[in-house]
Amino acid sequence: MLDELNHPPARLLAQMKTITTKRKLPSDIAEMLASRPGMSTAKAEASAESITNVFTIAQHLKINPDELNALMKSMIEDIPESDDPVDAPEMLETALTKMTALHKAMTGPDLPMRGRETHNPHAARSWEQGPMMRAKLSEGLAARLDPKNATAMGRDAAQMTMPEMFHTICRANGLRPFNDAEAVRMAHSTSDFPLILENSMTNTVARMLNQRMPDIARASHEVARSDYRAGQNLTLSATGMPQEIQEGGEIKFVTAEEKGEALPTVRDFAAGFNITNKALMNDNTALGMLADIGSRMTQGAIERLRNILLEPIVANGGAGQTMADGVAMFHADHGNLAGSGATITVTSLSKARTALRKQTGANGELLAIEPWALVVPAELETTAQQAVAQINATKSSDTNPFSNSLEVIVEPGLTNATAWYLIADPTRYDGLAHAFLEGQRSPRVETRTGWNTLGTEMRLVWALDAKFIETATWYKNPGA
Repeated sequence: MLDELNHPPARLLAQMKTITTKRKLPSDIAEMLASRPGMSTAKAEASAESITNVFTIAQHLKINPDELNALMKSMIEDIPESDDPVDAPEMLETALTKMTALHKAMTGPDLPMRGRETHNPHAARSWEQGPMMRAKLSEGLAARLDPKNATAMGRDAAQMTMPEMFHTICRANGLRPFNDAEAVRMAHSTSDFPLILENSMTNTVARMLNQRMPDIARASHEVARSDYRAGQNLTLSATGMPQEIQEGGEIKFVTAEEKGEALPTVRDFAAGFNITNKALMNDNTALGMLADIGSRMTQGAIERLRNILLEPIVANGGAGQTMADGVAMFHADHGNLAGSGATITVTSLSKARTALRKQTGANGELLAIEPWALVVPAELETTAQQAVAQINATKSSDTNPFSNSLEVIVEPGLTNATAWYLIADPTRYDGLAHAFLEGQRSPRVETRTGWNTLGTEMRLVWALDAKFIETATWYKNPGA
């Protein structure tokens, strides 16, 4: 979010990060607070609740990231530099006014709801109507489904039962139900309930997914894909190593061309779920079913991500995907496949490390790739841990050079019980890459009123893919 910052004192930055982490705000906001002249922990604490509320609502309203960045900066600039107390209500009111204008500019005038409505010119900025009401109820429902990850706004709204939420939605739209059953039916006729359910379920699944990512995801790095079109990784036509230039000599230019490996091309995946009106009327039943659906959605998303990441590794009978040169990923031609299988030992790891270090680029340049992790199936977990464990050596020849220098990534989805891989750090080198559709790093939950049943239909939608975009950073040993 933050483009340029004066470097704040480390101690103040740490204090700001403690405050923002507690409220699940991005670390960029901590840096903004720490860079504000005259900032103190007392001022940050006094402002944090207002900042959190505005940030949460802006996320629900899908405010543009650049505009959200500017809004957060503006709020923090309203914190006085002097010893004057922070006027948190005024901060909140000012920010909400700006955010309402942003939302209206982005979406245009609100579309009319179905059913009888009560006109309220202030609905856009009321906690009882419009976008702010939807944000509050979404966070409240998410807090009840996943209390450990509740936001400040969610904890405040979590006291409301499901029937009370339906009555609130009806009142916001000028509807007057006679009982809970009527409230459920009427709430479904508005656009508020689907949006509230979508936001709360999407946020719940995203939070749970972040906590339970498959281990193999650590071995991959993300590449940006803004659409479904195929694309290729950029490559250099020469090494780019500076050459000696004699007086009057000509400089050789390096050209970046789209002639590398194919980038991941996102594919759509989806799953559907139903919940009946009768279940929604009972608070405990509804919460239990929604929590169960959220858990099943998360587990399904985890398995889909795992399978997507494994596809390039296990393709072609374990030889890996076919690369741009028509050869499988793990092949002697790529210098990344052991000539004979061996168990994980210091000796076999040393050979793998040497192979990575000596990998060359398209023009023969040394890449000098540093090993970072062992990727192993569940059957080799103990062996891998023993191989990199600390040895209390009594003489230098007993020292394990890999002790505390390699990560161990255990992936139970690997079907070959003996094969293992030595890989480079995906944050530093290209290798296995995955892609999500821009703005959809987590699955999206969509809802509609049931057609074949009296209830709500939900579907989990996710666009993603994974591919190897470099051969030099993974080394395979078939094992023994």
